[in-house]
Amino acid sequence: MPPLKRPKNEEEIPTASEVDRISDLPEGVLHHLLSLMPAHDAVRTCVLAHTWRHLWMSVPAIRFTNDESYSFGCANRLIRFVDRVLLLLSRRQGAPLHSCDFHLEEDEVLSNGYLAANEGRFSRWIWRALRLRVRVLRFHLGFDHSISLPDMPLLSDHLTTLELQFVTANESVLDFSGCPTLVHLIMELCYVNSTNISSSSLKHLQMIRGTFQDNHRTRVSLPNLVSLELDEVNGRIPLLESMPSLETAIVRIGDDHPDTCEKGGYSECGDDACEGCHGSDDDPRTHGVLLGTLLRATDLELSADPDMFVFKRDLKWCSTFTNLKTLVLSGWFLIDDLRALTWFLQRAPVLEKLTLQISKVHKIPEGTAGRYAPIEQSVASDHLELVEIKCWKVDEMVGAILKILNDSRIPLEKIQIHKYSSFGCFKFVCTDFNPDEVSGYSGLLR
Repeated sequence: MPPLKRPKNEEEIPTASEVDRISDLPEGVLHHLLSLMPAHDAVRTCVLAHTWRHLWMSVPAIRFTNDESYSFGCANRLIRFVDRVLLLLSRRQGAPLHSCDFHLEEDEVLSNGYLAANEGRFSRWIWRALRLRVRVLRFHLGFDHSISLPDMPLLSDHLTTLELQFVTANESVLDFSGCPTLVHLIMELCYVNSTNISSSSLKHLQMIRGTFQDNHRTRVSLPNLVSLELDEVNGRIPLLESMPSLETAIVRIGDDHPDTCEKGGYSECGDDACEGCHGSDDDPRTHGVLLGTLLRATDLELSADPDMFVFKRDLKWCSTFTNLKTLVLSGWFLIDDLRALTWFLQRAPVLEKLTLQISKVHKIPEGTAGRYAPIEQSVASDHLELVEIKCWKVDEMVGAILKILNDSRIPLEKIQIHKYSSFGCFKFVCTDFNPDEVSGYSGLLR
């Protein structure tokens, strides 16, 4: 008996696996899904169907990467692909491109040597992306060799966020007068080959492990800046100009900087021939470099080795931190009889939280132990709610800090000691203190 045939109308009904449910999604949803893909995957969707042919060209975001999901086979093929995609996107109609990301890592295809020989091509991608009216531009490189951007200003009326990694930026690039809507600037592992950074619109600046020039202080002119983060920066400490809107500032100075006296002291030696003290052409003698600009901040962190003298020198030219509520000091405040600590206790009238960080290998300067000068009445004691002392051992330095806090009329119950060890961190509270002693403090904690 021959097999029964299905009715004609039943044969035309596709199975569940054959239904194209993705294509039925709203166009906005499809654009969003394509924008989450690497560019090489998004472009390949053009072969799925006629309706997908140009869909990728309307995505709100594009991301170029050479990750392991796809092998270009050779560097020239990757370069041609990026050039072609940027050209096609330049013909798009409608809304500007929201974001354009370049995330390129060194691999067997894209070598560090190839990058160095073709850095002009790579840097031109930035300018092509700006012509796409992009709002967020990220240029991240995972190479040992940084790209030197050409001596051309960035021009865009749409750019709001710029992220640069492993690039060398010169004077023209860091003059953002041609980017009137720029709000966020993030620079990681970048070299600032410029005497100026300026923008009238920038509100948030984050520089991570960046390097400034050694023979000049880079002038930073950002009058509308709200938050500043200089994290592990090297080279000459930059000269900050007026920032009346600043609220939050984190300044952590790295180990490789020339702002150190060549004679090995903890402050300027007074010798005009000393390159460490006065080696910069823009070295100020009658005003501060950095701290005076931060006077309006509400949250402040200042970290540097004790031999970096700029913070200490700046205190001579500072008045009062009238808005400061949280303060973190690390390293540099430990010298000169802890006078930096007493200075802030006397000139931060609304301070609520103070954190003092003592490194594992700190060394008490010779001849200063036991000479800690008495402090005047602290203005910070009225509002101060918590003092944290973070250390690796409870030694004479911790005792000296406790003495200053005691002289400042700060109650013991507001002081916590966080002691680190190979087993973790342990928190103690002071239960008793003898101001006539500056040693043997382990018995005062519980």
